[in-house]
Amino acid sequence: MKISKAHLEQYHEEGYVVIPGFLDDATLAAAQAAVCADHPTPEAYFADPGRWPVYGTTQFSLLKFPFGHWDTNRLAFYPDMIDAAARALDVDAWGVRFTKGELWAKYSGAIDYDQQFHRDFGNHTLVVPRADHRYKELTTFVFLSDVEPEDGPTAVLPRHLTDHIPLGINRIREEAGWREQEQLATGPAGSLLMYSYDVFHRGTNLVGEGRSRFMVLLDYRREDAPWIARQGWPEVGNHPRMAEAITRISPSDRCLFDIPPPGHEYWNEQTIGDMARRYAGIDMDPYRAALEEPASSPG
Repeated sequence: MKISKAHLEQYHEEGYVVIPGFLDDATLAAAQAAVCADHPTPEAYFADPGRWPVYGTTQFSLLKFPFGHWDTNRLAFYPDMIDAAARALDVDAWGVRFTKGELWAKYSGAIDYDQQFHRDFGNHTLVVPRADHRYKELTTFVFLSDVEPEDGPTAVLPRHLTDHIPLGINRIREEAGWREQEQLATGPAGSLLMYSYDVFHRGTNLVGEGRSRFMVLLDYRREDAPWIARQGWPEVGNHPRMAEAITRISPSDRCLFDIPPPGHEYWNEQTIGDMARRYAGIDMDPYRAALEEPASSPG
């Protein structure tokens, strides 16, 4: 579903919003089925936790984009996701850039998932956010399982509680009573959590036996803010799942990876032809058509 004006207003005012029912049923079901390409099902994990020791060594049991299946990778290009990112960042779809994709799994008892309140900009950029939000970043969590208070939901401090804290500070102490004011980002599978990297939040523990949580984290920035990034896409350029994504997505979605759009001066007969050789089956017709269009006369 497309995010509403009210959702967008809350995101801009408080720095976060949860949108239930964001994914359509078919996309959600396919993504849920695909998770097992990268993480054990709850039944498999809890039947023999010792078989999966990695989940007991770090809070961050995740796989980075590209994931093991198209049905989880495609969430980064889900049309309503790109629409949400463009509207949150105040650009059109061609001006959105994809900066991080992570597929997380958490299982109760595996490790202590509790975290200190922090702002994400500390490992998303080497500078600091602007107070006027001119150069925005968007973090999203796509819920692939129901998230109740016992399932370790993200706890968020609405922006009005912390907007007096300078943006050079990305961690705050616990004794200030923040936990009594935190908001838990809960919702059914298919929900979307959106928040900004200048908003204080923390991970919480899974409570009780047999609880699990699965989510895809997708981050976006504006085209004109290249100093915001979490992953470098060329380093996975030879990954077969990356090649699949580049081949399948649209020209505007390829811009998410900083691939030049049709009509850009980068494209000529050589680059178009060799791009088709690198990515078998890619449709380069939009780039070729733009190349053949007559140049517009100067103003």
